[in-house]
Parts: sequence; C-alpha cells; structure tokens
Amino acid sequence: MSLPPNLNLISEVMPVHRRDFTLTDTTILNPTATNPLVDGEWLEIDSASYTAKRGTGEAASMSWPVFSLRGQYDTQAIGKATLLFLNDYEAETTIVNTSGLAVGNFLVVGDVTIGGLTKRGLLKAAGSGQHFVQGVVTRLPGGGKVRFIHQGAFQITI
Repeated sequence: MSLPPNLNLISEVMPVHRRDFTLTDTTILNPTATNPLVDGEWLEIDSASYTAKRGTGEAASMSWPVFSLRGQYDTQAIGKATLLFLNDYEAETTIVNTSGLAVGNFLVVGDVTIGGLTKRGLLKAAGSGQHFVQGVVTRLPGGGKVRFIHQGAFQITI
C-alpha cells in the first residue's frame, strides 16, 4: 500500500538544498520497524557524531525535515536520510499537532503523536521562555495539515 507524502513543498524545490545525513539509529529506516522514520519528520544533528537523530521534548536547537519517503531501499542501504538543509521554502505537512494553531503562530519542533506513534513534528510554541522557532503558520487547510513557511530557524523569548 502506498502512503501519501507527509510533507509537500509548495514553493519551488530548486532553490532548496537537500543533504544526506547518516542516522544515529539506522534501524528506524526499516518501514517494518516499531516506529519507522517518515517523510516530514524533523531530525536534529548530534553535535558529537554529526549524525541525524530523533530528539525528545521541544527542540532547543536547529532541526530539519526528512525529504525521503518511508521504506526507500537506497536510504536503508546507505543508512542515510535526506534533509531539507538550507534556504527558505513553504510547505504543507501532516507531521504536526494542530491544536490551538492559528495563522501567524510560531512553530517549534517537538513530540507529536501520529497514528499512535511519537514522531518529531511541528507544534505551537507554548508557555513562556525561550523557543527555537522553525516556521510560521501561513494557512490551516484542515484535515490535520498545516501550511508553514521556513525562513531559517531563530530563537525567541515569549
């Protein structure tokens, strides 16, 4: 069975720089794993090993979305996932917690539940303190999706 993409670029793909990163845990590339990696999920870079990994809680550093489909044999063979690494873009994603979202809200990366599994996705920056913003909501099309614009990440205090 084919699953629709969880991340659809609205803007042109040409100016976006994609980059392959080795994963800290390559077992999540297997589509039959307990909690497999999916397109649109956001990964962090481990500063010690310079590998991509799932984080936990609200991300306090840069994160990048996966731009390769679940179960691709090439990613499994080389143990790498393609991330949207540089430049600005607008996209729609289903790897998101839409609770309380409105156009103009800042989005951070955190734990979201998709199909009963914990993934790394976008959610509204909540509470006071510092947040590492990854995007801004531009549209709420419904159906568990959000359209956002990514213009580099920045840190804010709410």
